[in-house]
Amino acid sequence: MKYIFITGVSSGIGFEAMQTFIYAGYHVIGTVRNEEDLNRMYGTFGNSCTILLFDVRDSIKMASEIQRIKPKLEKHGLTCLINNAGMAVPGPLQYLSEEDFEMELDVNVKSVRRITNALLPYLGTDKNAPFKPGKIINISSVSGLFNSPFNGAYCISKHALESMTDVYRRELAMFGIQVIAVEPGPIKTEIWRKNLGALDKFLDTEYGETLASANKMIENSEKSALEVEVISRLLFKIYKDPNPKTRYLVHRKKLMFRILSSWLPDKWADRLVAKAIAKKDNYRPV
Repeated sequence: MKYIFITGVSSGIGFEAMQTFIYAGYHVIGTVRNEEDLNRMYGTFGNSCTILLFDVRDSIKMASEIQRIKPKLEKHGLTCLINNAGMAVPGPLQYLSEEDFEMELDVNVKSVRRITNALLPYLGTDKNAPFKPGKIINISSVSGLFNSPFNGAYCISKHALESMTDVYRRELAMFGIQVIAVEPGPIKTEIWRKNLGALDKFLDTEYGETLASANKMIENSEKSALEVEVISRLLFKIYKDPNPKTRYLVHRKKLMFRILSSWLPDKWADRLVAKAIAKKDNYRPV
């Protein structure tokens, strides 16, 4: 039996990835934040999964839950860690609270480091371990490649995750551990729809006129979003590939996004973003 560790499996990409790997015959160790989701996962997948109950921000509970399954990890190791748990806190950087900004970075960046470091001995840094090196796949975002107004905290966190992915990949190469980033564009998950109405608290600020159309922008952008199965299939493909790429951009208009994010001069990109915001329908602020 081969073991896969996936954070944030209660819904979205995490749930679909868990389902894909379990149906392919793997045992998935997943994390959830509440008892209801824990019971639902066991009710759905039974003995094909091991569910750990902790918030990724809670380092003490994380350590105790991983300690609980240490005998299993020491015996079988991990063939893959998928750092999927994440969140988005939208709003103008000027008015985003310190608490919200810190929470974004803690969930999307700092917790990835904590969990990865806790599991590295079972992925291959322990050269005396009786199993082969595994893979680490970080779920990043196109927001880690391009900075969007009113989505600043999320973009900053995903840019940091892109950097962390590079650092781990170069540091862990000596152990044979492969580290890969997956960079999705709009995907049909709850992460963005949870933010419908989240920008209303900024309507009485200088940005209110623009943000008044935020819900409409989110709903319109989701119309072109890819199905979440696209990501779960890609994750399985990366896992099976003995020589995967270091990055996988997932976007309906991949070439156009590459031009906008990498090749277009900054001031040209700024003008295009300003025009898109002015239209108040096609630009996704979160």
